[in-house]
Amino acid sequence: MYQRTNTNPSYNLSRSVRAFRSSTTKHFSKLIQPGHKLKALQREMQTLISPKLNILPDSSSAADALASLTAQAAAEAIESKGSFTVAVAGGSLINLLGGLKKSEGVQWDKWHVAWVDERCVPHSDPESNYGGALKSLLHDVPIPPSQIYAIDDSLYDKNEGAADPAAAAYDATLRGLPASVLPRTSTGLPVFDLLLLGFGPDGHICSLFPHHALLDHQDSTPWVLPIKNSPKSPPERVTFSLPVVNAAKKCVFVAVGEGKSEMASVILETAAKDGSIPAAMVQGNVEWIMDSAAASKLAK
Repeated sequence: MYQRTNTNPSYNLSRSVRAFRSSTTKHFSKLIQPGHKLKALQREMQTLISPKLNILPDSSSAADALASLTAQAAAEAIESKGSFTVAVAGGSLINLLGGLKKSEGVQWDKWHVAWVDERCVPHSDPESNYGGALKSLLHDVPIPPSQIYAIDDSLYDKNEGAADPAAAAYDATLRGLPASVLPRTSTGLPVFDLLLLGFGPDGHICSLFPHHALLDHQDSTPWVLPIKNSPKSPPERVTFSLPVVNAAKKCVFVAVGEGKSEMASVILETAAKDGSIPAAMVQGNVEWIMDSAAASKLAK
C-alpha cells in the first residue's frame, strides 16, 4: 500500500535516498533470479512502486522537509545532467515553497521552473499559480527569468476562449527546451526531475478532475492540455496530461492540515484507479510529505 515513515524535524533525506537505492538494487537482484515465482515478482514490484510517506509533526516541519527533498533532487539532477527541471502546483502548496529560501548551497542558476497547471488569468491575479510562486519564492532567489516558464497571459484578455491558445503556446515553450535540460522518454514524453503536487478535496491533481474526459488522454502529444469546463472557477485553464505527470522522474505530494486528511486516506488506502480520484492514478516514484494532521486518518 505505502511505506510509512514518522519523521522528526531533522528530516534525513540522504538516508532515505540511500535506503531507496539499496532497496531497489536488492529487489531487482531478486527479480532476475531463475525460478522466481510470478506472485513473488508481483509482491516485489508492489514494494518498489508503493508511495513512501514522510509524516512530520507540523506544517513548519513539513515545509522544511519539502525544502530538503527539493534541494537534494536539484543537487542530484545538476550533478547528473547540469540542470534541474521542476514543475509545481498551486493552492496551499505555494505557501510552503518559501522554505526553500533558507536552503544553502543551491545552484539556482541551473533551475528550470514550470507549472503543472495554471488558471487562465493575468499573472497579477490572486488566482494565478505563477503569481503565487513569485511572491512566496521566485522573487527572492536568483533563478534566471529566462528559465521560469509561465503561461503567456498576453494571449487573452478574459478567461473565456483563453485555454486553447494558452495551452498550445505553453506546450510549444516546454517542447522548446533541449533534451539535455528536459529529457524525453522513448515515446516523446518529457521527464521532469521533480513534480510538486497538491490535491483537491475531490482528489483532483493539476487541473485533471474526477471522471473528466482529459483523464482519457493517453497520447504523448500534446503535453499541455486545455480545459474549458473546470468544475472549479475559473473554468478555462491549462494542465499537464496524466502521461506527462507519470513520466516524471519523481512526484511528491504535499499535504498539511486536517482538511487534507480525509482525501489523503482515500488516495492512499481505498481509491479505485477508475478516474474517480485522479491523484490515485499517479504512478512511478511517488513520495508524500505530510504533517500529522493530514495523516491523522491513515490506518495506524
